[in-house]
Amino acid sequence: MSKKGTKLLYSRTVSEPILRAVLADINKSAQTPDKGFLTREQWAKLWKIAPNNAERYIRHAMKIGKLEHRDFRVVTKTRLRKMAHFGPPGKTKRG
Repeated sequence: MSKKGTKLLYSRTVSEPILRAVLADINKSAQTPDKGFLTREQWAKLWKIAPNNAERYIRHAMKIGKLEHRDFRVVTKTRLRKMAHFGPPGKTKRG
């Protein structure tokens, strides 16, 4: 088993070599969000407000050009998924 939040978690040991190779490749495709880019829930925790209020403030900040939206492939509890992150504009985008 792997540590929570850093790698995909599995309920049983993977002994079959093809499946092990596939799972390792999925883990390699995960991205680290750029510095300053946080999810809606992370902004809410930072600002000490409810997540739905944070979303309203994030949308307003995007309208006035203070934040921008980017999607990153990150590992969550049990899977790799694309998640919205918000951060300062003007940084170079990943190619």
